[in-house]
Amino acid sequence: MKVADICRIIEDFASLDKQESYDNSGLQVGDPQMDVKGVLICLDMSEEVIDEALSLGCNMVVSHHPLLFRGLKQITGRTSVERSVIKALQQHVALYSGHTNVDSVCQGVSAKMCEKLGLRSLGFLSPKTEDAGLGMIGEFETPISEDDFLALVKKTFSCGGLRHSHKTGKSIKKVALCGGSGAEFLSEAMAAGADAYLTADLKYHDFSRPEGALLLVDAGHFETEQYTKEIFYDLLSKNIATFAVRISQTEQNPVCYF
Repeated sequence: MKVADICRIIEDFASLDKQESYDNSGLQVGDPQMDVKGVLICLDMSEEVIDEALSLGCNMVVSHHPLLFRGLKQITGRTSVERSVIKALQQHVALYSGHTNVDSVCQGVSAKMCEKLGLRSLGFLSPKTEDAGLGMIGEFETPISEDDFLALVKKTFSCGGLRHSHKTGKSIKKVALCGGSGAEFLSEAMAAGADAYLTADLKYHDFSRPEGALLLVDAGHFETEQYTKEIFYDLLSKNIATFAVRISQTEQNPVCYF
């Protein structure tokens, strides 16, 4: 099994042409023809994750967020990103990221959020084509209260805390979701008639925008995207039987709660 074979499995699921124009998904570091001994899966690429991969005998790391997102003008070891690139090259570890292309497929990040919350997926929140889009609309079989919804979100995503708009007093049945930064899709969530919109990275004034139309919830970027690791694990484990696929145990949410 070559690095290129791992890339192909992921890209058959979420092709690179589905990524956003600003993104940098795909093979970031490494030789496509290198033999793969093992794959470590993470949300965020880091020096610690590369060390973990080496300790487990894995020579390929698959992440959701790209290590190389903004252009590097030098590689001197001055920053964590530069040091990660140097370490990966020196230790012959291939680095691959599946980011907004994995956000954009029908069984992608937001669909996994639906699954974890027990929602029936109804379709994309912001469709791009028939089989691609961002965010998801889901529905509970039976409506629940706003308090129960907030408690469910906090438990499901192991949130240190939730930020939310003022409660509407309505039950929650239809839910709009977008893993990671999804403030730009609030209008779509309201237009879809969602009772709640669950996403992350909202700004202060975003919480006033619904004006009672829905409950707006910020559960955190790491929290809403953490189950992307399960997408990669299930995908690779289903297609690879000859070596271990591991999920990182060392990475941590960069946001702390007091």
